[in-house]
Amino acid sequence: MKKPTVLLADDDKDILQTIKFFLSNSYDVKIASSVAEAKAQLQKYQIDAAVIDLNFEGQDDDGINLIDFIQEEMPSVSMIVLSSDHNTKRVVEATRRPLVDFITKDEYAQAAIRQALSQVLSNKEKVKSNNSFEFKTQSPLVKKLLVKVDQVLASNSGAPILILGESGTGKEFLAKYISSKVNKKLVAANMASIPKETAESELFGHCKGAFTGAVADKIGLLEQAHNGIFFLDEIGDCSPAIQAKLLRAIQEKEIMPVGGTVPRKVEVRFIAATHRDLAQMISVDEFRLDLHQRLNTFTFKMPPLRERPEDVEYYARIFVNDFKGGEQFRIEKSGLDMLKNHNWEGNVRELWNVIQRVVVFSKRKSLDQESALQAISSKDLTEPEIFEEKEYGKQQIIDALKNANGNRMKAAEILKTHITTLHKKINKFGLRDIIGHKNAGRPVCSIDTETLWH
Repeated sequence: MKKPTVLLADDDKDILQTIKFFLSNSYDVKIASSVAEAKAQLQKYQIDAAVIDLNFEGQDDDGINLIDFIQEEMPSVSMIVLSSDHNTKRVVEATRRPLVDFITKDEYAQAAIRQALSQVLSNKEKVKSNNSFEFKTQSPLVKKLLVKVDQVLASNSGAPILILGESGTGKEFLAKYISSKVNKKLVAANMASIPKETAESELFGHCKGAFTGAVADKIGLLEQAHNGIFFLDEIGDCSPAIQAKLLRAIQEKEIMPVGGTVPRKVEVRFIAATHRDLAQMISVDEFRLDLHQRLNTFTFKMPPLRERPEDVEYYARIFVNDFKGGEQFRIEKSGLDMLKNHNWEGNVRELWNVIQRVVVFSKRKSLDQESALQAISSKDLTEPEIFEEKEYGKQQIIDALKNANGNRMKAAEILKTHITTLHKKINKFGLRDIIGHKNAGRPVCSIDTETLWH
């Protein structure tokens, strides 16, 4: 089995040789006595982890420069700082970076390095082996972001994560990806869809008799996420009171149910997301600065679909296949160019709607420039009048799906209803898992569009 490759970067050559000898049984160790040499080693070899000194005497660049280079160019490399540096400013600067560990040069340093490397590289292997949830993308921007996410997860840090991005870019999808990678349950709450008057009870729970209608104790979503991940979408919509309680939950790892007198301990990892400008909200006192500082330890920004032309084509082809159920349907170059040049303010949901208009609402056999332009220009998202909203029972839907071999398009035709109406009914009756996502032997929707819309 190939040994993990570790880079040691220190201006003291004696220390380099000593640590290399100490680690060489377990790792393939590369050494560098300058920042320039370290960068060359990083570009030459596939480095798994780097142990970096901060102070390079007499050199133009220091350890901070090397850390920033790795973070920008090779974010999958885990970083450990080894230093006797007493330059407080430089030490503070280093701790603001996504480091695995900060080790002081003393008689225990070698053992500490070995322990830190063992832990981080073991975690990396666990992350690599857990592929149960795939973030489907062809975008280099998103792939680079996922590498950075994997680096953070491999560090075994439980620090909060903040996900920024427009609605529909896949923020909740990224949260699910993180949950799967670390093999922890995910409990989600969307502040945009929770009424303000019940938000506190939903998040933190309540005690019996706390208010009119509180006939029994209720466990809040945060407590349900204990020992897992709590994903709070649209955190920018939180009231000042909710923000204060969230800050306490993050800092003190405890919550107070509505009407309660004894705090309850909760151990969760926070992932928050928003499409709003939190910095601007802070400037007008609409969002707490201290809460923002707690949340943005690791911040990831999901790029909008208009910056991901590779995903426009990738998702368009997936949606066409899903809607057509394997039937012949071409995407012409002229139509594809039209899609790639569109601004996609609604991101993935807008693309899904556009493809649906062309494939489902028309009798066309291809998507060309004319049909793409027509579908993009249409603002009418309602279903055609010929599709009547009928009240079908659960068993009728199951029977139709069975007769259609799991093909939802064909099932909708059997029921004489629209495909989106059928989707609503399937979700209403909880049939997504019962029926399975089969469509002529493959997933009905290869991408979880409902998640990507957030």
